[in-house]
Amino acid sequence: MSKIKTYLEKGNNIYLILIVTFIGSVLLRIGLGLLCGQMNVFYDELLHWNLSKSVYYHLGSNFRNDILSYKEILYSIVLSVSHAFGDGQTQYHVAVAMNSVLMSSVVFPVYFMSNRFLNNRFRSFLIAVISIMVPEMYYTTKILQENLYYPMVIWFFFIFIMLILKNPYKLRNVILMSSYIFLVSLCKQMALNIFTGVVLYYILQFLFFDKENRKKCLISLLFFITVFLGLKFTYDILFNLINHISKESSAETTIIAILQNMFDTYLLSRLMYPLLSYLLLTTLYFGYFTVTLPISMSSVLDKKERNLFIVTCTILLSTIMVICLRIIPAENLDQVMARFHFRYMFYLVVPLLITLFSIYDKVKLVKFDLKIIILSVVYLMLLGYISIMPAEGSTIDCVGANYIKYLFNSEMMVNTFHMLVILWIAGSIYLLYRKKVKAFYGVVAATLLLSGVISNIYTYIYIYNDKQNSVNKNSDALTLNKYFEDQKDFDWRSLLFVSDKNVSDAKLETFFERPDYYYSKTDDFKKYIKDFPGESFWNLNLYSFNHLFHDPKVGYPEYILTNKWYSIEGYTQSELKLKRYYLYVRDEDGAN
Repeated sequence: MSKIKTYLEKGNNIYLILIVTFIGSVLLRIGLGLLCGQMNVFYDELLHWNLSKSVYYHLGSNFRNDILSYKEILYSIVLSVSHAFGDGQTQYHVAVAMNSVLMSSVVFPVYFMSNRFLNNRFRSFLIAVISIMVPEMYYTTKILQENLYYPMVIWFFFIFIMLILKNPYKLRNVILMSSYIFLVSLCKQMALNIFTGVVLYYILQFLFFDKENRKKCLISLLFFITVFLGLKFTYDILFNLINHISKESSAETTIIAILQNMFDTYLLSRLMYPLLSYLLLTTLYFGYFTVTLPISMSSVLDKKERNLFIVTCTILLSTIMVICLRIIPAENLDQVMARFHFRYMFYLVVPLLITLFSIYDKVKLVKFDLKIIILSVVYLMLLGYISIMPAEGSTIDCVGANYIKYLFNSEMMVNTFHMLVILWIAGSIYLLYRKKVKAFYGVVAATLLLSGVISNIYTYIYIYNDKQNSVNKNSDALTLNKYFEDQKDFDWRSLLFVSDKNVSDAKLETFFERPDYYYSKTDDFKKYIKDFPGESFWNLNLYSFNHLFHDPKVGYPEYILTNKWYSIEGYTQSELKLKRYYLYVRDEDGAN
């Protein structure tokens, strides 16, 4: 270990190691993505992928031939480059490579902001390695916003550490931070939690932590809010004008629902359990001591340590509140086992680790405090009241939970897990008590690294087996793409796709060449052709990503693609050989 430290401290060796680490991570993730990954096992992937096609083909925010009021399309804009390469399969491989580069790139900002904060190359490099080993890095195999959102949030903390901590009330820095958070919000709605977290941070500074500079703090807060909201409203107006949208956006719908739920006192009482569950589980997944040790040593934190920890906690609390107010009521309300959306907050492990390592010397010098024991006793008592087995769906939302569910999937093993947590916390506290600080930090870092490695290994094996066992529906899509390409003057708007609205058939849709086809559910279509045989489909229920609509332009579509066989008046089944689907072509006699 000492040789590694010496090597890192010498000259420019650290830069060479960072580059090698980055390249190694990119190549490994590309290889694992191509070997194990498959297009779409999660419905949101269809949204981001189809929007990227719309961007590439200059169709606005077109999804199933409907203009969505979905404005967080920055990731789709980035992905749109992949559609310039080959067929759908090749495009997906290019997207995996882009994801791998994006996610692996965090090693650079993490190292440099850590080194600015800690002034220690070895510890900074260790944090950088952990940042690309967290279980959620497996998202590089998926078409999910986290691939861009993670590095963008890390750059937010880079700005906060490099500029705000140095000069917190310099308006140029505040405006830059606010503008950048606006940019992050174009990637993912959850970025609004970062905005809210920073607002709470300034409020806490004003009320408790920086009373000497209250005027500057208030001015900075007003500038921060004004710049962000000004950019946000301007963008929203331009987006609506360009795309001719008059309906509420998905973000606006979410905010309205949250505000309504905040005043539902009965609902709030039912959200206490999931709120506590999220606080306990996130603390555990972050490595426990990354949260509890800075809290127990709050009296000896210097200003920059305290401020970084505060903004991290305010963002965390804002995110948990949004999950509880918006997602839990729709998914797991009144259920002991909650779907754990760790992917909305896993990036916070980086600033938490920076804070933890910054107090390394203080832990050695400060007298052992009983606060950490009290916190741990309370924590372990509360942990016994919640379910540590997350609900179905956490496979994608919390990769580490996938491994835990596999390993501890019985009452006996759940008790075993509780015992291991108790032993790990107790053993670590003993190391703190005996002033074996180096060993303590080694245990925490090793635990996070091992959890990342083991969870990733298990998850890649899991999705590889799923890929081998799944029906390869993309071949039908590629066949259809080639067929439609050969049809003279073919327009994708002349295609009506009929299927059950589920993830399985989304695997077909992701490989369609373009996104501007129509989509209807099986039950609606079946009833329509029974009630109105041979008539126009102008009043058929059509479905976009998140709502039902009608379009008189549908009329008599030239092609109808279904996942079940039908007798459709005015249409003849095509002789095109498909494995799982049926293609119907409008009869020439009925085309008049």
